[in-house]
Amino acid sequence: MESNNESFDQFFEGIKDTLFFQMHRIHIVMFRLANKYFVQEKFPIKPEQFPVLISIYKGVNMSQQEIANLIHRDKSSVQRTILALQKKGLVIIKPDENDKRKNLVSTTEEGALVALKLKGVIQNVEKEILEIFDAELTLRHIHSLKVIADNLEQLHKAKH
Repeated sequence: MESNNESFDQFFEGIKDTLFFQMHRIHIVMFRLANKYFVQEKFPIKPEQFPVLISIYKGVNMSQQEIANLIHRDKSSVQRTILALQKKGLVIIKPDENDKRKNLVSTTEEGALVALKLKGVIQNVEKEILEIFDAELTLRHIHSLKVIADNLEQLHKAKH
């Protein structure tokens, strides 16, 4: 490993104001707050499983690859989450009748109920987070984040 004379404080000072670092902070804080609500409400899933369950609930009979593409996660991560949700009785996995290489996933009745309850909890988490901003500022922040995300997705697609 290269020797570096830069102290930790100097190093941290150089990255703490980056977009990457701040987005990571936001992600961590939001997931901690969401997890608090998930625990309070005794939800059988973790916040990081939420996008998969919601996608399955709204998509009905989606392939694992379609879910991965929709929520911008790798297929293996989505597969692990789906298996965890299946063990909890929240989703059903069945082979695609037209393409035996694919599995189709749908929610069970319990999975659908959890997904609907989760939607309300996520809205409450967001409401709590956004209460610190006025409405106009909130809309500007959300718009800015959408623009950043869209541009980053386009950049990623162009390079791959």
